[in-house]
Amino acid sequence: MKKIIGTMIAFYILLLFSPFINDLIFVKVFGGGVSETYLYPIYWGLVLLSGLIVACTLIIIEEIQESKQELKNSKNSENEDAKVD
Repeated sequence: MKKIIGTMIAFYILLLFSPFINDLIFVKVFGGGVSETYLYPIYWGLVLLSGLIVACTLIIIEEIQESKQELKNSKNSENEDAKVD
């Protein structure tokens, strides 16, 4: 959970509070000012999307680790069964 919140906060800071990035990307490229404020919900969507990507990645990594552990345990139990016979 800490990674998800950290990513979202970092992305939010990068997206909205960095004056250099904000001026370089959003004002000069996309156009800025009051007339472009309708884009701000899209920026919030990007922040939430970054958190969702991290959350999904963490779930996938956890599932892979569990599968590896189960495979390792099944190999160990097979080896122990073979030694007993």
